[in-house]
Amino acid sequence: MRKGFTLIELLVVIAIIAILAAILFPVFSRAREKARQTNCLSNVKQIVLAELMYAQDYDETIPWNWYGVNGGTAGDYTWRSAIVPYCKNVQLFQCPSLRMTNTFTGGLSDWDKNAGYGMNVAHWNAPAPTPPFGQPLAAVEDAASCILTMESDGAYVMGWGPNETWVPTESSVRRHNDGANYGFVDGHAKWLKVQALEPSAGDWLTSIELE
Repeated sequence: MRKGFTLIELLVVIAIIAILAAILFPVFSRAREKARQTNCLSNVKQIVLAELMYAQDYDETIPWNWYGVNGGTAGDYTWRSAIVPYCKNVQLFQCPSLRMTNTFTGGLSDWDKNAGYGMNVAHWNAPAPTPPFGQPLAAVEDAASCILTMESDGAYVMGWGPNETWVPTESSVRRHNDGANYGFVDGHAKWLKVQALEPSAGDWLTSIELE
């Protein structure tokens, strides 16, 4: 005669399954985000290399953050459109962990378009030349620690500095496993926790370089 499970035994099995699920699901979630983080890092690396290739063609200068058609003062297109010819495809500008609307598609009228990465304007827009040209690579004292491109929640420019209007948002610097991907002037890209960039607790928006 076959004996079935008792109610207590069945509840114990269900409880064990629930405990295992609670343990494993966060692990799977982090693993998926880690994969997206790696994909994003590749995007940042390729964007930085495109910016540096642009610089080689334009007298060692990084692209300006925006340009006006026919020398106009209004922004018609941004640095993203300027480096598109040096990119494999425009999907590079979309972080796999961030879904956005009105996304950048590679056209010249990209002033109000969203993307997953912004240029660090704390270095490259001061002082502003007329007409707008990017700042020279030679102005960077430590290319390996100076951020060129960083994660953004849609804005085409970001900037660390006490007088900057555009600053990285809390969500963008913690997008991937409590950190984010950054591209540097020497061409390398790296994932960093937000703590690696904060000069002091609660004051992380005032620094543009690694501590």
